[in-house]
Amino acid sequence: MVEFQVVVIGAGPGGYLTAIKLAQLGQNVALVENDKLGGECLNYGCIPSKTMINTSDMYHKIADLSTQGIEVGSVSVDLSKFQAWKDSITNKLRGGINLLCKNYGVEVIVGTAKIKNKNLIEVINGEEKTEISVKNIIIATGSRANDLENLRFDGKQIISARDVLDLDYVPKSMLIVGGGAIGLELGTALAKFGTQVTILEIMDKLLPGIEKDLVNVVERSIDEIGIRVLLNSEISKVSKESNVVVTIKNDDETINETFEKVLVAVGRRANVENLGLEEIGVKLEDNGFIKVNEQMQTNVSNVFAIGDVVGPPWLAHKAYMQGRKLAYHIADVPNNIQIKNIPYAIYTEPEIASVGLTEDEALEKNYDVRIGKFQFAANARAMTSDKSKGFAKVLVDNKTEEVLGVHIVSENASELISEGILGLNMGVKVEDIESSIHPHPTQTEALFEAAMASLDKSVHSFMKKSKTE
Repeated sequence: MVEFQVVVIGAGPGGYLTAIKLAQLGQNVALVENDKLGGECLNYGCIPSKTMINTSDMYHKIADLSTQGIEVGSVSVDLSKFQAWKDSITNKLRGGINLLCKNYGVEVIVGTAKIKNKNLIEVINGEEKTEISVKNIIIATGSRANDLENLRFDGKQIISARDVLDLDYVPKSMLIVGGGAIGLELGTALAKFGTQVTILEIMDKLLPGIEKDLVNVVERSIDEIGIRVLLNSEISKVSKESNVVVTIKNDDETINETFEKVLVAVGRRANVENLGLEEIGVKLEDNGFIKVNEQMQTNVSNVFAIGDVVGPPWLAHKAYMQGRKLAYHIADVPNNIQIKNIPYAIYTEPEIASVGLTEDEALEKNYDVRIGKFQFAANARAMTSDKSKGFAKVLVDNKTEEVLGVHIVSENASELISEGILGLNMGVKVEDIESSIHPHPTQTEALFEAAMASLDKSVHSFMKKSKTE
């Protein structure tokens, strides 16, 4: 029997960062993981996918370099070499986590955790069993990809995003079931490598839940890349032979098509099985995720949960901030961390990044809203970088002049959104952005220009009338 003040189950972004923060705050902490440090994000999701996206983007853009005066000969892609490079990155990051845990005194225990009661955890690693006496338990076991009844994962023909990121060759054709962020990100990367990609979405638009004007830019772009999109569509029949034959139904027709592989990207489910939650009475939401309050506390007072396992949005940075706030709470240290204004970034072509209210959400909350928008086609830095697709948009409360939302669709949108996040957290007014000097030439000027447009002060976009300042 070993004793710890806190045991964190799961070493993904939320879990390992929470364990380290607790150790920094003077807690005696154990971190239990049954696979790899870094969890899904580092090993099978965020990091490998962005590595693939970046590589495919460079490969795809080589053909366009002649317009900038650079002539390139024959170019090919070797995914087996790519895999070695990708693995070297994840290995380095895992090594960094391990070093941080050692330096801060976090005890890493390898094995599968089972909660025996609210103060006792059993960890099994092969024939070895370790019993841990604990004061507080944090569940950070994450989530995994959903499959469908007629499309069960087999790792070969019917695959998950994790399988795509381990491919060592470029498939000739792929059907992607699900037009959300994961489907579009990986579909775009594969199409740039040369795969004939078809995306099937049951709804009437790609990226359901994302503002339509942002999605429109991405739709035009993926059409240029050669991706076919089938909306209002679903699969009624599947047969696996040398390839996968599917029957697709939509409002207009029924078609039979053959694909080398089918990627199922239709959401995620919580990793809660065999944890012992039922035995200690931890309640779940109807969708299977763990139910928690604002302090990330379950109905069992000393059991907490963070990250994907408590439900969407499934974002590493959300898990991290939940864990930081929880660490201060457990250590009884005052803090001003607020889990609000959670941004998202979608690594499509071009990227989408947003924070705060959408137009529809603002109207539903009865805000009197005005909008400022600026196109990257008029942004000098975007033009010189050949990255002029998309726009930046700000939503402003007409009564208070506060910024309610910032939405960007462009190359590097994931890097540009942070000014909007800080602004919303501080409750800035649109004049605060408009009156702040932004370096020139940079893409950040687009948000500055959008702020000016919302005030009828823009000089770099056409306005029907001018307004005296």
